[in-house]
Amino acid sequence: MRPDGFGGMAVLVTADAIKGKSTEDILGDFLDEAEHGPLAAAPGLGVHVLLRLHEAKVRAQITQIIEADETLTPIAAGAVTDADIHAGCLVVVERMELTEAQDSAVFKAALSAIHEAEQRLAPAR
Repeated sequence: MRPDGFGGMAVLVTADAIKGKSTEDILGDFLDEAEHGPLAAAPGLGVHVLLRLHEAKVRAQITQIIEADETLTPIAAGAVTDADIHAGCLVVVERMELTEAQDSAVFKAALSAIHEAEQRLAPAR
């Protein structure tokens, strides 16, 4: 782990498989279990994350934006601190309205589930 980083991961190595999860994924599992009980991983009770805003990706985008348009700002990409990025992400999370995108995802998931059921129930040929 980097000294300026947060989080971590766990890896389980067995004779049959290697499994790993980030601490972010583990926390998501805990939250899902807290909301839906210990059977949260059972089909029909899961919660699926559609969007995560990673500050490292924002950092990379800043560099690309500033390099692509020198007239955008007089500051160098390196002048944007991790605190600036964190604050910027909080502003976007607070102001962004994703209800329409979420409704669309729910509708598409419902259609996909119907299609899966049709395939499962189709007579074998």
